[in-house]
Amino acid sequence: MSLGCWREPLPDDRFSIPALLDGRPIPPDLLGALNETATPLPDGAVLRAALERDGYLLLRGLIDPEDIKAAREEVFARLGEVGEIVEPTAEGVFSGQSTRDALHDDRGVFWKSTSEGPALRQVTNGETLTKALTTIFGEPAVGFDYLFLRAVPGGRFTHMHCDAGFFARATERVLTCWIAYTEIDLDRGPLFVVEGSHEFSDIRAQFDGFDVVRDKDRKASIDDHPADFARARNTRLLTAHFRPGDVLIFGMYTVHGALEHHAGDNKIRLTTDIRYQPASEPRDPRYFGENPGGTTGAGYGELNGARPLTEEWHIR
Repeated sequence: MSLGCWREPLPDDRFSIPALLDGRPIPPDLLGALNETATPLPDGAVLRAALERDGYLLLRGLIDPEDIKAAREEVFARLGEVGEIVEPTAEGVFSGQSTRDALHDDRGVFWKSTSEGPALRQVTNGETLTKALTTIFGEPAVGFDYLFLRAVPGGRFTHMHCDAGFFARATERVLTCWIAYTEIDLDRGPLFVVEGSHEFSDIRAQFDGFDVVRDKDRKASIDDHPADFARARNTRLLTAHFRPGDVLIFGMYTVHGALEHHAGDNKIRLTTDIRYQPASEPRDPRYFGENPGGTTGAGYGELNGARPLTEEWHIR
């Protein structure tokens, strides 16, 4: 199975819709296409070599479409219950309103129950993803119990960062798995990876040993605008038109973020990210168990996803 290796800029026809971040267009010469791995997956040695080379793996269509559809409709139904998505909820159209706080005294309890829906967990902690990560690690893998579910309305983006300060406390042998449940083209805020950033020695030195909870005087995000960051380092922001069931996997020092969702149809961009590690490695108790405390110990209530869709996100 060929991994593919697309090193040229994306063709101009991919930019009929501009890519934005914080209202600022990303110049086309700073964008590139993620290398892709189609299913069925090649063997573990090939996957590990690609991960070491690129700092990420894009596994196209890894998750069964019916499993993705069931999870998406399960989440959208919960958001419909609190008035944030209009009927029919399966279409995922943001209402611009919310009764979440009026109906639920505890945001964390609501978001935990939403994040633990059986159809959603069939995707995030089910056999398909577990087997894929076991192949990648070359030994049995286990997914975190604590899940980052993101229903993203228009106008939102994610600042550039790497994950080491959040998830590498117990072991650095952790991989982030970002899963798409909706179509995510350049106007819906796709994830991007800074090309070659897993080998940036200054970034590794900056975040090696950093803990977002302990080192509260330091920011976890990188202040530079991604376009400026890429231009200064003579590199690119790699992204894709993600389709439901695609999974992007990357390590703790790969710099990434999400472009701005600026599509005009009010449809929600739905994703999850979950971390996997070898089952043999020490486990961070913040992310495992029936009631994991999450990064700060505040449970699911600390997440941006727990906020009503009408409320702005926090930035760490």
